Amino acid sequence: MKRITIKDIAKALGYSIGTVSKALADSHEISEVTKIEIQKFADGNGYQYNQYAKLLRTGKTNIIGMIVPAIGNSFFSQILEGIEEKMSKTAYNLIIMQSYDDPIRELNLLETLFKKGVDAIIIAPTGNCISMDYLIKLKNDGIPVVFIDRINYDINTHKIGIDNYKAVYQGISHLIKRDCHDILFVSSMAKGVVEERKRGYLQCLNDSGIRINHDNLLSIDVEKKDAANREELIKHLTHRLMTNTLPQAIFTASDQLTYQSLEALHALHIRIPDEIALLGFANFSFSNLFRPALSCIVQPSKEMGAQAFVLINEILNNPNKQQTFQFKDIKLPVKMEIRESTT
Repeated sequence: MKRITIKDIAKALGYSIGTVSKALADSHEISEVTKIEIQKFADGNGYQYNQYAKLLRTGKTNIIGMIVPAIGNSFFSQILEGIEEKMSKTAYNLIIMQSYDDPIRELNLLETLFKKGVDAIIIAPTGNCISMDYLIKLKNDGIPVVFIDRINYDINTHKIGIDNYKAVYQGISHLIKRDCHDILFVSSMAKGVVEERKRGYLQCLNDSGIRINHDNLLSIDVEKKDAANREELIKHLTHRLMTNTLPQAIFTASDQLTYQSLEALHALHIRIPDEIALLGFANFSFSNLFRPALSCIVQPSKEMGAQAFVLINEILNNPNKQQTFQFKDIKLPVKMEIRESTT
């Protein structure tokens, strides 16, 4: 079947080529009735709009770049789901890249996205100063940048995440109310989000009159393989068992560390919650299938992604773009689901 052109549509409907072109581009100069008539005819006769011609005229690529640590992480895959659900109704396309929390790789990815001419960038940054400087440069050059999840960095840009301090404070408060005062806080070595979560832990203990035990601050290098992280947790817990200093509870500051802690406890045959309670961040949908069912703090990951794209779309369709657009710092509420691991 021969592909019809704008000229063919104009001839068939009795309009000028200019009118048909403007109608298909959804121009405000053309009435809605005329646009509907032309669009209906075009759709019914297999007309395919030349998107590249439009991009050359507007200087836009309609491409949004996204950099996350790992797509395989359920939390980030849910963010992606939220973005794509909103984006599917638009002409934008998404390039997804993984930094693996490697600052050098992150910088190279940012440079690649810039060369591809992306219209905007959504990123869960590593916090590396070189990458942050490059992000500032991109932002100053007019490319909208949205930080997602990892928002606790001192840079003026759009941010969508949660109140990490408040979320952990609530979690530690729950454990204290359960009479757990000796709480092991397990976190990664990353900056930003982890620092805020640790601050919530320390402040809650302080406000409850509980002495800070620095042996209860365990930092894990999550860049290692899962098995290595699990072994490090087993080593720490084994030492605590041998010295009769096993904590009453463990609070984990990320999804990855939550299930790795669960694996370590099972490997050591430490009963949950009889011998130790477990609470942490977890966005995997099967938390209730663990035995015992896992108490967890659930982040609104899909909503984060949806709002990130809505914000990007709003910026890119603002004639003045970021120049007159106030930076937004959006903190969405978390949900604490209490199950058997802390009861």
